[in-house]
Amino acid sequence: MKTNDAGLALIKEFEGLELTAYKDMVGVWTIGYGHTAAAGDPKPTAGMTITEAEAEAILRRDLGKYEAAVTNAVKRTPTASQFSAMVSLCYNIGPGAFARSTLVKRFNAGN
Repeated sequence: MKTNDAGLALIKEFEGLELTAYKDMVGVWTIGYGHTAAAGDPKPTAGMTITEAEAEAILRRDLGKYEAAVTNAVKRTPTASQFSAMVSLCYNIGPGAFARSTLVKRFNAGN
């Protein structure tokens, strides 16, 4: 399953767009729509800049990792909107925390 357009827009809205690398509130270098080195290349560094088109491409590439994490964590088939919302959460908190989350436990239990 893939993140739908509404889910992509949600992630963009929550993350915001920064075309110059910055340190987030915990000191992690971040660029674009919340991209960090933990998601893969490129590794954001001081002074790094990207275009809006590059930020979009990085986000779309990054989403594959989080879509796979959601797919692996859920044991029932979500709707497209449920899946996209879960990808948004996973993108924000990371695959490990997502897999251990109350949301996943309740979803898998049918709640």
